[in-house]
Formats: sequence, structure tokens, C-alpha cells
Amino acid sequence: MRVLFLPFNPVMHYWYDGFIEAIDGRYPIEMYDPEKPLAAQFEGIGAVVACAGCTHEMIDASVEAGVKLWQVLSVGVDHWDVPYFLEKGMPFANTPGPFSAVALAEHALTLMLLIAKNHHTAQENVRAELFSLPLNDELAGKKLGLIGLGASGRELAKRVHAMGMEIMAIDIADIPQSVRDEHHVSFFGDPSGLARVIAEADYLSLHTPLTAATRHMIGRQQFELMKSTAVLINVARGQLVDEDALIAALQSGQIRAAGLDAFAREPLEQSHPLLQMENVVCTPHIAGVTKETAQRRGQAAAENVDRVSKGLPPLHLVTSVE
Repeated sequence: MRVLFLPFNPVMHYWYDGFIEAIDGRYPIEMYDPEKPLAAQFEGIGAVVACAGCTHEMIDASVEAGVKLWQVLSVGVDHWDVPYFLEKGMPFANTPGPFSAVALAEHALTLMLLIAKNHHTAQENVRAELFSLPLNDELAGKKLGLIGLGASGRELAKRVHAMGMEIMAIDIADIPQSVRDEHHVSFFGDPSGLARVIAEADYLSLHTPLTAATRHMIGRQQFELMKSTAVLINVARGQLVDEDALIAALQSGQIRAAGLDAFAREPLEQSHPLLQMENVVCTPHIAGVTKETAQRRGQAAAENVDRVSKGLPPLHLVTSVE
């Protein structure tokens, strides 16, 4: 069976490398070339593996060619026209949260620590030969509000509990009590409890997918509920947050700071207000970009290619639009 790989961006070669390592020569891999005729490139292809982004014409060509699986190397599917895949009956699978959960949790914790330890000011001071300042914070004794207690939220909960933080969480799913206890969650609620978590959290960390229901779930009203000492952490999707409202809250001192790995529009322009603020730590959407994540996602994709080649149903199918 032949596999067609759709590169999203040459910079993102690590996803390709992870898949190639996992497939280990079992199938011939062809690279999609946007300069060549589209339909012909799908002929004789059994599975498509992709980083991000495609057109309806590509989906139509894959259906016409009898492709058995469209596998994406990401957890988020907001960049994909899932309804069109479902309408066309094209099996569409992602690599869900557990494959990148550790990376996202570590990155969220890193952002929290950089802000607690005043990293920006500390770097300025060491270069200015100004020592013994600034006065920093400890995470111990602080409250973490997790918006989403899925795979990455649980991994972050493990880490911050070890550091002495209290954990509050919100999720649309009814998380079993055993899981809450295992991750030392002191308060758990459905979305109706969001206001309480926002109001009490010292650090508010977002771990939800981007859907119609979660778009701009953190906006002006939510910032008004937050403590003036509170910190927003976002390693999920930029559009979970009303960015204009966030900028206003940061500029006015309504909240203390933000640690951000995802933005409403990427890449950020150099003049973007978030890049000009000393109370913001920004990273270029790399929370999930680790060697280990690439290997896990590559292995998941390779397993699905193996399954469809043997006539077995693929794992991790996306079957609905939230």
C-alpha cells in the first residue's frame, strides 16, 4: 500500500521524521507536490498522512481514488473541515491528547515558573549588574485552575501537586471521582462552575479544544472576575481567548500576567502588543513540539496505516463536530 504525505510547512519536518521512523520502510511514502496535477497524486494511494491544511479538491480526489484513511498528525482539528470529511465518508483520524499531553503540561509549567520568577526582569537585571532583585513568588500554596481535565490537564495536575499547589478543574465531561482523587483535584465542576474557578485561581491554564462553544470562552467578563494577581496560561488554542480583552486586561493591571504559546493569528507581527509587554511570556506555538511527541504521533499514524492495510478499522477516528 502506498502512502501520500502532505507537508504543511518545511519547518515542521519533525512530524514527517517521526512518521518515517515509525513506518520503518514498510510502505512506500510519496510527498504531495502542489506543482503537480492534484488528482493523479491520489491515484493508488491507500492512506494520506498530513500535518495540517487541505482543500475540498484534495478530499474529493482522495474519495475518488479510494483512499482508506486520512490521518492527521495533530490533536486539534479546528484547521480541518471535519464536516466535509464526514459528508464525503472519508475516514478521518487525529492523534489525540495523550500523545502530546506531557509536552503541553511541561510547557505550561515552564510558563508558570518563568512568570513566578520574573524571568524578563531577572534577565535585564543580571545584564545591568543589578543583583538580589527582583522579589519572586513560589508556586507552593497557590491555586491552579484547569479549564479542561483531559490528558494534558491531568499531566499538569500531577506536576503542580508535587510543587504544593491546590488544583481546581472544569470539564464538560463527567470525570470519574477516582480520576479526580488520583490527580488531587480539590474542586471539580461542569462549565457552570467556571466563574468560581476563574475567581479563585492564581494561575488559570487552558486545556480545551477550540469549538464553537469554547471560542472566546475567556473574555472581558472572565477577566473582570480574575484576581489582579492572577496569571493566564494558554498552551491550547489562541482563539479560546478574546485577545483584545486580554491585551486590555494586561495593560490596565486587571490581571498580573500571561504565558502564551498560542495566539488568535499566527505568526505574531513584531509590533503586536503582546510582544511589547514585560508581563507577558510568549513562545512560538511549540508547547507540543518535542521529539517525544513527534515519535508518539508518528507511531500512532503508522499503526493506523498498518491497520487499514490489513482491513482493520483505524483508531482515533473523528466522528463528530463538537
